[in-house]
Amino acid sequence: MKQTSFFHKTLLLVAMTGWFITSSAQQYEKDHHRVYYGEDLVEYADVRTFVDLGCGYAKDKNNVYMYGRILENVDPSTFRLKERHTWRNTDKDKDENTHHKRYYKTKWNVYYGTKKLDATASSFKELGGGYAKDSFTVFYYGEKVEGASASSFKYTGDGYAEDSFDAYYRGKKLK
Repeated sequence: MKQTSFFHKTLLLVAMTGWFITSSAQQYEKDHHRVYYGEDLVEYADVRTFVDLGCGYAKDKNNVYMYGRILENVDPSTFRLKERHTWRNTDKDKDENTHHKRYYKTKWNVYYGTKKLDATASSFKELGGGYAKDSFTVFYYGEKVEGASASSFKYTGDGYAEDSFDAYYRGKKLK
């Protein structure tokens, strides 16, 4: 009987590991009358209009869901995910988990991840590099940038930003 080479054993181990990770990852599934996230029933989900948006998000005609739970005060008619290539945080010194968070807005509210921001949705816009603003407030990865003037604030690249009075690096005012 021929012995299996080290290469073939390693290749088999890698393939089995990839299959296990993929098969054990939670995802949305539908049957004729219900929606599940992993093994958990997604209560109140409308099967006919339910759409899996990816990365744990989904929506139907009534609600938006994250990891199988309803996101309160989120309008499903206006909720959209950005393209996946814009989700990644390129700021290497930030927490590893922040690349899963992002800004999004509904008709009335603005969120960073699941955190509702004190921001006006109608004037809110992302500037890049984790910065965003509305008419009155500037944010860096969902946190207020203290002392920043929103009316003149702009992102200049590589973590730097400025307003008419000061310069900022990664959300902190430079001296």
